[in-house]
Order: sequence, then structure tokens, then C-alpha cells
Amino acid sequence: MSENVRGEESLLSRGSFFWYSWPGKEKGMKKIEKNVSGFRAANPEKLRRARFIDRPNRFLVRCELEGRPVRAFLPNPGRLWEILLPGTELILSEDGGNETRKTAFTAIAARRGETVVLLHTHITNDAAEWLIRTGRVPGLEGWAVRKREASFGRSRFDFLLEKEGRLLLLEVKSCTLFGHELAMFPDAPSDRGRRHVEELGKLAGEGYGAAVLFLVQSSRPSCFLPDFHTDPKFAESLFRAKDRLRLFPLAVEWNAALELTGEPKLLRVPWGVYERHGGDRGDCLVIVDAREKGFWAAAFPAENLSSFSGKALRRNGKDFPFPPESGGSVKVIPIRSSLPGSKNINDSLASCASGEVVKDGVRFFAFSEPPMANPGFVEMLLHRRTDLLLSELP
Repeated sequence: MSENVRGEESLLSRGSFFWYSWPGKEKGMKKIEKNVSGFRAANPEKLRRARFIDRPNRFLVRCELEGRPVRAFLPNPGRLWEILLPGTELILSEDGGNETRKTAFTAIAARRGETVVLLHTHITNDAAEWLIRTGRVPGLEGWAVRKREASFGRSRFDFLLEKEGRLLLLEVKSCTLFGHELAMFPDAPSDRGRRHVEELGKLAGEGYGAAVLFLVQSSRPSCFLPDFHTDPKFAESLFRAKDRLRLFPLAVEWNAALELTGEPKLLRVPWGVYERHGGDRGDCLVIVDAREKGFWAAAFPAENLSSFSGKALRRNGKDFPFPPESGGSVKVIPIRSSLPGSKNINDSLASCASGEVVKDGVRFFAFSEPPMANPGFVEMLLHRRTDLLLSELP
């Protein structure tokens, strides 16, 4: 028996089964909400609308529901900067509290403008399975879901697919970060995501079928790239594996009832944009906590962006002109690009700041509240990191 056959038998003998439960399926399988028109992310009778207040930790949000503050579990470890702004509408599921959880609500989705964005990463996998089973993923028509959580050696992947005796390992990633034209993943550094890509790339090089499905939670974008601003290591790993892995950046649309609607579409992957702008240079955006005095923000061009961090700036304070009364924390946000941008960034900061000082040639802009809670600031950052990079595409 060949090594490939033994490997495939190993794939098929491991992993846990997870099948959809619709009318006629056996009892005991997990139930997936499914309506007559397609896939539904949650029971509509349990949905509640709330307004985001703040995020005490990665997996907890505080929000206002019918005039009272409530806490909700947030099953998404991403930063979600452009989504979780004060007053953002959250769609909660009222699941009830019990001994195993501290909150009675789960944040399922959020509304960003006119777009409903699914936040629940586990439901993303359920949606992906439904899309595959119903032939709605271009390029995966005819593939059947053989297993979920399929183990291979030390690794576990979201799906094992099968078609005419062929096998395909598939990993699914939920993409919530997008501008008008460009979607990116991940929105927070992801060692796990990078490891999955590298392991799948290695398996693909050994002759196994391997793919990644990026489920983009908006039908608006036309292009997709790895987020080289936030996680350059993940971006590099995906770029290196792109000729071995099958990539499916699939844009979907959700309605207010959390139903998949419209036709999913595959997005273009403009690798030339990554090759031009994905280097370790661009602009460094710095946010300084001035404690009771508010916050300062500044932008300046920089090489070797990976070497910049809040701790590094504090450690080398003599080389960085900190503004007055800025003894608090320092956040560094890289904007990788070959386009000159610090002047335009500073002009944008001036339009949403409450004041400005100049120290040693660096313009510092004052904010009374955290800049990441300022819609104008976040929109500027999102534009510089996404759509602006596509300005030279034909």
C-alpha cells in the first residue's frame, strides 16, 4: 500500500463527525437553524438588538439592551476595531445563563452601516458547510463533506471533503475586516492561522489536496489579501503557499434576520499589491495615553516597521519626542505601504482631533477619548490599510 493511500486512510479514520440536522436526519446530531430559503445563523425568536458600550476583554462585551446594561459573550478573538465602535448595533442571542457561563447573551453579529457582519466564528463553519453541501462555493461544486474536525498527524482541520475518490483538507477562516473594495485576514496576529497555512502548504507539497476558505462577511469587496499590516508572518506564509494551496476568498451577505442571502462570489486576490506594498516600511501611527489629559496621536514615515512597538519607543525615549504629559501606555499601529502617506494621515488626524502640538518636527494631535473609539480616526486607518492600496489596479 502506498504512503498516500495509508495517509488517506489515516485521515478517514480520525476526527469527529459533525453532520447537519434537518428534517429526517437522525436524532442526536447537532441542529443547525435552517429555513426554507437557506441557512440561518440563529433562532430569530431569540434575537435581540443592543448597542455596544465597551469590551472589557476579548470574549466579553458590554452593551445597552432596552435601556439597561448587559454583558454578552463574544465568540470572536479578533480586534474588530472598525466594528466595535460606541453605539454600534449588536445582534444578540438570548441563550439564558447557567452554571457553565456567566452571561445570558451571545453577540452573534453586528451592523456596520448597511452591512450585517457575522461575528460568531463557530457559526461561520456551519455556514461554510451549508454552502459546500448546496454547491454554492465556486470551484467546490460536487465536493461532499466527509468529516468535520478531521485530524491529520498532530493537526486538526475544519473539514475533510471528498469527490470521486479524491480527498481535500479544508480550513475555514472568518474575515470581518473589509473596506469598500478590499477584504483582509486576519485582523489580529494569528499564530494558529499561520500554522494551519504552513501545515496545509506542506501537505499540498506532498501530494495531498489542501485548501483555505476565507468567508468574507460582506458582499461589498471585490478583492482579498492577507493582512500584512497586522500579521506579516501569516501574509508571507500564505504568499509562499499560494501556488500549492487552493484559496477560496468567498464573499457572502447576511440580512437582518441573520439569513444568508444573495449569491456568494469569489474575490480576486491581487498578489501584485502585496508584492509592492507588503514590505517592512510605510508609516508608523502612534497613540499615546496621556491619562487624565486624554490621548495623543502622531504619524511618521518609517523603515523596519516590525522593530517599532510601544515598549521599544519607551525604551528609546530619547529618540522619540514624546508630547507633554504622556506617561501612559503607547500603541503602535503599522501601515505598510510603498505610497508616501504620513502627510495625508496627519491631515486626516487634524480633521478629527481637538488640538495639535508640534515637538521636534513631529505633529501630535489631541483626543479627549481613545482614538480607536473615534469613527473618523478608524475610517482613516481602515482606508489607508485597505482600499488605498488598490488605487493603482487597472
